[in-house]
Amino acid sequence: MGLTRSVVIGIMAWGLMTATHVKHEIAIGVGIFSAFFVQSVVQANARGALKHKASSLQNELNIAVHQICDMKRALDVTTKDLKDALDELHRRDAIGSPAARELLTRQEEAMKAQKIALARSTDRSFETLESLERMIISQGEQTTRVQEVLSVVLEKLALEPRQNINMRDSVLTQENHSTPSMTEDILSLLG
Repeated sequence: MGLTRSVVIGIMAWGLMTATHVKHEIAIGVGIFSAFFVQSVVQANARGALKHKASSLQNELNIAVHQICDMKRALDVTTKDLKDALDELHRRDAIGSPAARELLTRQEEAMKAQKIALARSTDRSFETLESLERMIISQGEQTTRVQEVLSVVLEKLALEPRQNINMRDSVLTQENHSTPSMTEDILSLLG
């Protein structure tokens, strides 16, 4: 594109010189000079842009080199620290291995004992809950039976013609301080 522009400007310069009736050789020389001059200006601009781009790329490259050097130093320090830590782990493993294994074995035994104790405790809890449930059911049945017997006793006592019986606060009371007679039917219900 730049070369075409230079040729077009050179031809225009030659045409202008020819139109002004300049000698033919001078017109060709001015046209060629104009083409080379325009091309050198275009090349100088392109070279300047490339120099600027190269300069910015060089700056970025220098920054990247510094960052890589910093990363290499950090990597070297980390590698040394890791090597030291690995050596320390090997040393501790060689020294403390039997004690650590023994401690782990004891902890495993303690965990097994806790598991067994928890299972037994759970079984006992279920047994206790079942016995409480049976006891509550039994008490409920006994309470129901006692209420039935008391109802029958109260009914029998109420049907006796010789006495006045009142129920106050769930307690059986008599008036006239008379003693009710207990028939064999009432006694059999209580027994």
